[in-house]
Amino acid sequence: MSWSPTNTTNGCFSNIFVTSCQPSFLTFLTILSQYFGHSYDDRFHSTKKIEDEYDFIIVGAGSAGCVLANRLSEIEGWKVLLIEAGDEQPLVSDLPAFYSVLPKSSVDYAYDIQRDPAECERNNCVYSRGKVMGGSSSINLLIYNRGNRREFDDWEKEGNSGWSWKDVLPYFKKSEDFRQKLPAGDSKNHGTGGYLGIELSNNKFNEQANSFIQGWEELGLKEMDYNSGDQIGTSKLQLTMKNGIRQSTNAAFIRPIRGERSNLTVRTNTRVTRIIIDPETKKASGVEYANSGTKVTKKVLAKKEVIVSTGAIDSPKLLMLSGIGPKDDLREAGIEVIKDLPVGKNYQDHVAVSALSYKLKNTTRADSKSFHKISDGVFYYTVYFKTPLETRTGMPDIQLFYFGISKGMDRYGNYTYIGTLDANIAVCYLTLTSPKSRGWIKLNTSDPTWGDPLIYPNLFTDPADLETAVEAIKFADKLSETEAFKKSGLVAVYNPVPPCEKLISNKEEYFRCFAYNYHNPFYHASGTCKMGPKTDPEAVVDSRLRVYGVKGLRVIDASIMPNITRANTNAPTIMIAEKGSDMIKEDWL
Repeated sequence: MSWSPTNTTNGCFSNIFVTSCQPSFLTFLTILSQYFGHSYDDRFHSTKKIEDEYDFIIVGAGSAGCVLANRLSEIEGWKVLLIEAGDEQPLVSDLPAFYSVLPKSSVDYAYDIQRDPAECERNNCVYSRGKVMGGSSSINLLIYNRGNRREFDDWEKEGNSGWSWKDVLPYFKKSEDFRQKLPAGDSKNHGTGGYLGIELSNNKFNEQANSFIQGWEELGLKEMDYNSGDQIGTSKLQLTMKNGIRQSTNAAFIRPIRGERSNLTVRTNTRVTRIIIDPETKKASGVEYANSGTKVTKKVLAKKEVIVSTGAIDSPKLLMLSGIGPKDDLREAGIEVIKDLPVGKNYQDHVAVSALSYKLKNTTRADSKSFHKISDGVFYYTVYFKTPLETRTGMPDIQLFYFGISKGMDRYGNYTYIGTLDANIAVCYLTLTSPKSRGWIKLNTSDPTWGDPLIYPNLFTDPADLETAVEAIKFADKLSETEAFKKSGLVAVYNPVPPCEKLISNKEEYFRCFAYNYHNPFYHASGTCKMGPKTDPEAVVDSRLRVYGVKGLRVIDASIMPNITRANTNAPTIMIAEKGSDMIKEDWL
């Protein structure tokens, strides 16, 4: 394989102080592609013919699919086929420092978001999804975050038996290999010996970086382990890394067994176009697929089950292409209706707003070096808190991150900052952890099979979400008033962006204007094949992840979440796959 940075203007790093994406940087990307564009896994790559039949066919080698392939192939008598539309994971993806060159590159689907053109001028209108072995776990920010214990208890209360915190915690721990000492919390909440390496960020904080942490302590937020199930407070980030190398689900779950298990076949650059379902018996019996670069489809059969794990954007697309979805939408696309289900509805995502920034009061070379340490340190720190609008005890409605952005830049990866910078800054990103707004996924009726799915995030369509964002920014702004922060040599910056520039004197209205006009999804799509009881009109799968009304078909990925977790969704998706694989074993052994 050969990785390519297809959009070179998007690749300036936050921790390299340059005035712009200069020609020398583009030369660097060319060198990066030459030396790190190939894959460690090329040695496994095989173009061998796919056999006629397998016990299980897993569609999608992402955060869930790689886990499922590992666990199901543990049974020697089961033949397992794992199909991935993308290529092998490139070396550049293994190296966390190169994160920002991955969005919009050859390993990213980079789907268009359906937004008003004026919104796209102000915001990013591209939705990143990993098109590569490991899926989005190969291109994300590496953050390992389980979520809040109470929200899993809510899943069970909504009729999903077996999904409470006490039920899912063993599956989080099963994957983990976490061997470091936690600054806070109990190590008993973590697992060792699993396939997935987890490490604390190892960045050193200088005095100014520590001022952020000390300032939050003044505001009542103490250090904690956000993966204990209780989240309010501050914490170093826990990352999917092993010895400083990214642990995608491909690296963690597939590399150690690939070539070792003869009953596992991995096929890359292969796109599944339809699940084969008998319209009379409503039983899934296999899939149709096409090799990369062709539209000629072939068939492969599944003796036991087809498992869809292509994520909350593409799983609904594949189900709808196969005749499972809202009947009116299917008929509009010219697809025979096999089962009328609300596939693609209930889309949820965290909303990111970047209204607060900080820069050094002075701009000497020494100060710039100091800023480098600040941005490098706070980037690997997170803060959870609740606004007055969240009434439930222990349930944060805001998660906060910092990104360092260099002078002359206007973007970090896909996370847009508006306005070319005249100084190095640290940007505070606030994300709504439990948004009320709901969107949907639809087929592209002009080309349902080969066209990209249509993504309608509908962010801030529920007014409560905007008010939560405003309250969050108001609270986060108090950081600059703390004694620790005042001593840091940093100063808050309020960017006079249109149409909000005349409102800066009225902070609350400025924050409301900024949040409304400048916000993005955080690429944590979920909920589009909702898990729920049969009485739930929004449910697509039952509590054992079986598609209602269709035999031999499950969906196992982030799309089944009834409600989005108050966390980056990679860790919960891995847990869902661990639990789902045990369910399959229980049903067939």
